[in-house]
Amino acid sequence: MKANGLNSRALKPLAFALSALGLAALSGPPVQAADDISPTAEAFSDMPACQSLREQYPDLGDTLKVGLGGYTKGWEAPTADDPSQLEGLDPSLFDRIGSCLGMTPSYQNGSFNVLLTSIASGRVDIGPMLYVTDERKEQVSFVASIQVRDSSIVKQGNPEALTSMDDLCGKTVASAAGTYEAATLIPQQSQACTAAGKPAVSLLLVQNTDNSIQAVRSGRADIYLTEAGSARQISAQDPTLDTAFSIDLPIMVGYPLAKDNTTLINAVHDALAVIQSTGAEKRLLERWGQGADGERPVAIFD
Repeated sequence: MKANGLNSRALKPLAFALSALGLAALSGPPVQAADDISPTAEAFSDMPACQSLREQYPDLGDTLKVGLGGYTKGWEAPTADDPSQLEGLDPSLFDRIGSCLGMTPSYQNGSFNVLLTSIASGRVDIGPMLYVTDERKEQVSFVASIQVRDSSIVKQGNPEALTSMDDLCGKTVASAAGTYEAATLIPQQSQACTAAGKPAVSLLLVQNTDNSIQAVRSGRADIYLTEAGSARQISAQDPTLDTAFSIDLPIMVGYPLAKDNTTLINAVHDALAVIQSTGAEKRLLERWGQGADGERPVAIFD
């Protein structure tokens, strides 16, 4: 995971918070930019399964109020051509959820540190996908369908032949201080290495993602571990770099909703189940860089 705001799913003590823009709300809230994935958002409105959900949940209202705490490329961010439009996994899914349930997403952008409070109080209905943590579950419930996965950045061609976490014994891993990788993942692997009589993993602490990438380029580090979608983007944009292996982390990401809003919680869960049944979520995960293999059966966490 990165500490510079590209990946913002984590809780601050573990990694990095979503970059807050400090706006109470956007004037002229952005709308979703159309994506190229089938079934389209509009198609869900006519599906029998979604028509049944609208009959099952007749009192949802016409608007799905979505709170944001900043922007994260691949998840939700203004388009390059028109900043009034959002693109990414979250708006693509919100548009399909809304179409299925007969609700139009409306976005408000504010400070990340009050996002969960805004959801719990009912000021907004739902937030973007965030890490599902025990601390957050004390405030809100989650509808989650995606496993957090890490991938890795190495020099082009993977010269050290790093194919698993076990290959990191005796190697140097670059990571920003405060990230999940630096605080938990790498120390755990280092302990596993020494317990097996192998050299410990060396942790090179740096300030941010750019420094981690530069450490790999220069040879100061053998590898950089970060969120899988970000790793794909980084390696795709730099011909001197490659991705190596990927791993599941013991963390899900999901949509936060107020604990007492059980009707909307169940409706969002059921709409996401319909979306998953069409294969659209997997295709969207690929489209926006997170990877289809991160999809898991949708579940409620409270």
